[in-house]
Amino acid sequence: MRTFQRISRLIRPAIGLPVLAALAILGLMVMAMGCGEKREVAATTAPAVNPRLRDVPVPAGFKFKADRSRDRAVGGFRFVRHMYEGGATVRQVSEFYRRNMPVLGWRMLEESFVSGRQRLLFDKGNDTCHISVWDDWGTKVLIQVLPRSTRRARPAAAAAHAGTTR
Repeated sequence: MRTFQRISRLIRPAIGLPVLAALAILGLMVMAMGCGEKREVAATTAPAVNPRLRDVPVPAGFKFKADRSRDRAVGGFRFVRHMYEGGATVRQVSEFYRRNMPVLGWRMLEESFVSGRQRLLFDKGNDTCHISVWDDWGTKVLIQVLPRSTRRARPAAAAAHAGTTR
């Protein structure tokens, strides 16, 4: 307490209060500017490295949710279900995957937006990659990689229509 009293006598209120107010305002401005920039940049920067799934990118700043993820490799086939969470918007993350998956050799097959979920479907070699992106108190990304043979079959109406157009 004595130290504080000595310091307060040295700093005159006429000088100290305006300086402290200016520093507080400057600090708030820096914090406000810094937070907005990081959120916008998160999904547009280079992909983060995922050691468990090297050929599927993850937006920088997204955190791996180990308790909601699993993967398995059996006889040359892999079954992956990874969950990530981050601060970028659904639109930014979707654009991130549209740009970065082809760079790693994935070909986009399908894209849809249903009930607030953006879904992207890619294939590469013998694998199919399903990516779902949605907002639920933070943006969630679910990446599923499955062997091609485990994909759902086309509905009968679509298969019949495809047969008549040939």
